[in-house]
Amino acid sequence: MMEPLIFAGLGLFLTACYLLQRILRPARYRPLPPGPRQLPLIGNALDLPKSHEWYTYHEWAKQYGDVIYLSVLGKPVIILNSHEAAVDLLIKKAAIYSDRPTSTMGGKIVGWEDSIALVPYHRQFKTMRRWFGLLMGTRSSTHLWDVEEQMTKRFIRKVYNGVMGGDREGLKVEEKIRWTAGAIILRITYGYAVAEKDDPFIQLAGNAMESFSQSMEPGVWAVDFFPILRHLPSWFPLAHFKRIGKKWRALIDDVGKTPLDFVKNQIMQGTAPLSFVRDLLEERGPEMTPADESLIQWAAVGVYTGGADTTVSAIYSFFLAMTSHPEIQKRAQSELDHVLCNERLPTLQDRQNGLFPYIDALAKEIVRWAPVVPAGLPHALREEDEYRGWRIPKGSQIYANIWGITRNATMYPSPHEFRPERFLTKAQGGDCETENDLPLDPTKIIFGYGKRSCPGQHLAELSIWISIAMSLAVYNISAIKGHEPSVYDCERGVVAHPKPFKCEISVRSTKAEELIKAIPDHDVTAWMHPLPKKQTTKE
Repeated sequence: MMEPLIFAGLGLFLTACYLLQRILRPARYRPLPPGPRQLPLIGNALDLPKSHEWYTYHEWAKQYGDVIYLSVLGKPVIILNSHEAAVDLLIKKAAIYSDRPTSTMGGKIVGWEDSIALVPYHRQFKTMRRWFGLLMGTRSSTHLWDVEEQMTKRFIRKVYNGVMGGDREGLKVEEKIRWTAGAIILRITYGYAVAEKDDPFIQLAGNAMESFSQSMEPGVWAVDFFPILRHLPSWFPLAHFKRIGKKWRALIDDVGKTPLDFVKNQIMQGTAPLSFVRDLLEERGPEMTPADESLIQWAAVGVYTGGADTTVSAIYSFFLAMTSHPEIQKRAQSELDHVLCNERLPTLQDRQNGLFPYIDALAKEIVRWAPVVPAGLPHALREEDEYRGWRIPKGSQIYANIWGITRNATMYPSPHEFRPERFLTKAQGGDCETENDLPLDPTKIIFGYGKRSCPGQHLAELSIWISIAMSLAVYNISAIKGHEPSVYDCERGVVAHPKPFKCEISVRSTKAEELIKAIPDHDVTAWMHPLPKKQTTKE
């Protein structure tokens, strides 16, 4: 009778000793997460890929697991390859995982350090996030519908004009997508109506975001590993990064000041239409300090540059997907035709009413299949942490490998297959038995995690959805024989854009052509509805 009690007591004693040892054990003796073998002094510096790093991170996960440790010239780097790990650290522990690491090239040299993407997690960041939340912080964002719908109609008309003008291979589709994204975001941010061709603000935003994407690539710039190099004179042979940075910095200065001055001048003349910037400037009024103006400038840049580039990638990926999946295109068009009867174009109210579940699923699959920021932007850890018994060193750069997470076969069976049906129940003609069996909505992944998630998520979702729905309502998108894209391939950079491809775009029917021709081939008044004044409450 006594033996079971003795063994039970001994078991409890050993368990207590183990737990006490774990608690009292110095953090420095805890193991680091697994990862590639390190070399003396340089660690894993030679292992870092020069581009498309998300593919390498995904391959490493097969060998080392979903949490990977790298040491790059003494700097700790953690790669998260699962949604579970990203949630555990970046959301549940957001209080210590929401900083950004210092970027010498992209931040200090090029000049993005005060942007919403890179600014540290302090009052400036929180103020900008609050402004963004009030501008576009809900899924419906009904006050933005008019701008979204009218500018997307303009896109439809521009595509038609291009086809009629001889663009039979879709070579200028991306240019038209970029015009539309710029027109929407510039109208919302600055109340600015873009020019029909070669608009300077759209070009400026595109060039600025290209500089951001390239200057923030991990493992590319030696000055990010050796910040002291930034003090080299620009003529020095190893200082080519300074010459590039100087050129890019001039873009950043322009992208912040030029459109802001445009709104300020219009306010002085009494002609400024409703916009995000106008409201912020008027709220501060004569009491505005240089610090206030700088914060407004960078908040506007965050909306302007982010929204004018990232949705371009997603919508262009949609056109690419349609060239390879005619059966998916036909099903989506059948759903649209059943509701619209070729008598009107789809609206965002249709989305709100849930009239097009297959279009909803198609939009989700686009962003899962071709995430816009596939490797994510790095978080920085404020203090030492412990996870699953591993030590996560203070100052670690934490990357959530978005591309790898969206390729998780457990979450998304056959993850490399483009299949919207994965987000529908069998009653809707999809793969899942019930709604409880639906996989995780990829928008909870691809826009980032925690307090550093994309503040423009809801605006981006509106743009992607309405572009898909309107395009399929009136156009057939097909591959050109001999130019069929075999696999998804993208340009290098933090923001991944599909490499240029050819596609044939044709009007679906006479009724579709009538709908297109009814769209004004010029600008129309389309302001967002007024926002509550509390959006500009002074800090």
